Amino acid sequence: EVCCPTPELKNGKISEQRSISADSCAFFSGEKILYTCDEKYMFEARCQADGKWYPKTPTCDDDCDFPPTVAHGYYERTQAFSVFRTEVIYKCDKGYTLVGEARLSKITCRNSHWSAPAPKCKALCQKPKIENGGVTAHKDQYVEPENVTVQCNDGYGMVGSPKLTCSKNGMWLPAVPKCKWVNQMGCEQVLVGKKLLQCLPYPEDVKMALEVYKLSVEIQHL
Repeated sequence: EVCCPTPELKNGKISEQRSISADSCAFFSGEKILYTCDEKYMFEARCQADGKWYPKTPTCDDDCDFPPTVAHGYYERTQAFSVFRTEVIYKCDKGYTLVGEARLSKITCRNSHWSAPAPKCKALCQKPKIENGGVTAHKDQYVEPENVTVQCNDGYGMVGSPKLTCSKNGMWLPAVPKCKWVNQMGCEQVLVGKKLLQCLPYPEDVKMALEVYKLSVEIQHL
């Protein structure tokens, strides 16, 4: 029968100690133990079929493995070594942000275990700049994989896709569309001085059209 070695706890104790001879086994596969560390925390471990404890062999030393890594980010130790309380705080590279609850940016090694998985760093996309148009949501930044819908102003047609997704490299996919001026019905009358504001998109075009119209009127009166 598979046997697990009795853990040696320098700063704690197993709640149920068993008296055994040197050649006997105290804990067999499937059995659980409860152990308490000097900080009064109680933990549980199970003897597995391979003769190892899960989670890892119980210990009350501050001996966690290296903190879990995070893509597009890094961690920093928040304080000097102290028994039971090694903490690391996660930060993201420029252009990325931590997602999830704010408290998950910091994890603690307590009695051989990290208190939580590493958070995630997601890409940030800046609000798309759409000349003669805009987006349905009004935020300055968007987090991967948020979506936005582009709309053009009246009189403008869209060249490209109206649906954009913030990608993992901080770029909008597909490419941000453009809003191009589209001649409206009846805009041929612009030549005779009507519907200037409705049919011409830019003030300088309106000014030029008025000058042309004024000149044409003067010619007619010659």
